[in-house]
Order: sequence, then C-alpha cells, then structure tokens
Amino acid sequence: MFMLTRFLFTALLLSILSSSCKKLFSYSANEIQIEEKDRDQNIKNIERLQSNEQNDSFRFVVISDCQRFYEEMDEFIEKINGFPGISFLVLNGDITDFGQRSEYLWISQRLQKLSFPFLVVIGNHDMLGNGRELYKQMFGPENFGFSYSGHKFIALNSNSQEVGHNGSLPDTSWLQKELSSTPPQEKIFVFAHLAPFSGDFDRSLEQTYVRILTNNGNVVYSIHGHEDISYSGQPYGPPVNYLVVNSIKEKSFVLINVKSNDITVEEIFF
Repeated sequence: MFMLTRFLFTALLLSILSSSCKKLFSYSANEIQIEEKDRDQNIKNIERLQSNEQNDSFRFVVISDCQRFYEEMDEFIEKINGFPGISFLVLNGDITDFGQRSEYLWISQRLQKLSFPFLVVIGNHDMLGNGRELYKQMFGPENFGFSYSGHKFIALNSNSQEVGHNGSLPDTSWLQKELSSTPPQEKIFVFAHLAPFSGDFDRSLEQTYVRILTNNGNVVYSIHGHEDISYSGQPYGPPVNYLVVNSIKEKSFVLINVKSNDITVEEIFF
C-alpha cells in the first residue's frame, strides 16, 4: 500500500512539473509562434500603401541595422513622424541581434507607432536561431516586390553567409523573373541587406547579381545595410547606383525624394 501511494504521489508530482515546464517554455524568447495580429505585416502594409493616393512625386525613408538600439529607434520614430509627406519606410535588415521572438516583437511594437506604412527586409542577424521562420510569420515572404506611383520596389534575402555561401542566397533566378515581369516604364529600386561588394556576400553570385541589375536597364538603385557606414556610388559602373545605409545607432536615416524621373538621396542626422 505504501509503495502504491508513493508511486501515485510521484506520478502526480511529475505531471505538475511537466505542466509547469510547458507553461514556462511557452513564453520563451525562442518561441517560434507569432500571434495572428502580428503576422504578414509587409503584406498588410503594401495593401495599405497602395490604397493611398499615388502621383509622380513621393518620398520614402530607409533605415537599417536597428538591433539593440531601441532608444535610437524611439527617438527616430518621434522625429520622422514629424516629417510631412512620407509615403513609406523601408527597414533594410537586422531588426534583431539573435533572431529571437522577443526582439521581433520589440521592434514591431515601435514600427507600429509610425504614421505611415513600413516594410522590413530580412537581415543576416534576423536569420539566427529560429529567426528565419519568425520573419516569415511576422512579415511574409523573404523575397517580394510591389509597384507604387509608377515605380517598382523589390526586396530579397541576400544573407548568403547564414547558409554557408551555398549558392542559394540571393535567389538570382527569382530576382531575374521579378525584374523581367516589371513593366518597362517603371523605374526600379532593389533592397537587400548585404551589398554584392560586402565581404559576407556569396562571391560566386556577385557578378550574376550585378549583371542582372545592369542588363535590366531600369534599375536605378540597389540599396543595402549591414556595413555600419554610409556609401553611395557606382562601383560596377553605370547605370545602377549602389547605396549603403548606416546603422540607426549612428542616429541617421536616408530620405529619398522621387519627382518623375528625378531622384535625390539625402542622409539626415537626428
């Protein structure tokens, strides 16, 4: 009788501990489930953007590498919400440091305070741990494109180091198809966290990426982050301009003004 009672007590205790552990880990930073209200944010914001009035003149903002820099993000959002006429914002990768769910949520909560639509490109840090799956849940496909005010915007995953430079990132076949399907009258902006000249970019794909953009003829800018510097130039020659956006920790952002065929780029400090 004593042994039976002891066995039942032990079984009950293990059951309680198991239940407690499940509850504990359901709130882990490594949890890979995003609530429905926080899912597909890029898709929702593209729909929101395209529902707005569109004309030949507009301007948008690009920032990058905001991981850990929450105070700077708060200051930036307060600043940029005071700028008139911003159509949308692109956060060009590395919104997290370790790809954790908590980090995704911390930045998402801040982005929700913007007074205009936003889009997020996946960065190399965002792929760490379960980050790649979390990105897909929270923002949607890694590679996407949309048209707005007579221009095409294309974003893709170029974080080849995180897959061992195995030739899969960036997906140049997808990029070629997306560019080829773009109407010839639309000028094109391409966004990818790693620039093709980055030391972390897959060297076997560098010239392929550059050739695809150059041969298209309508790509005006290839825009990147990752390097924690600001850069603008044509390292591969005309016609494509390559732009690297500094980290938000340096308290700067890039404002791009589009007026018909005239495009100006300005780095602004706050």
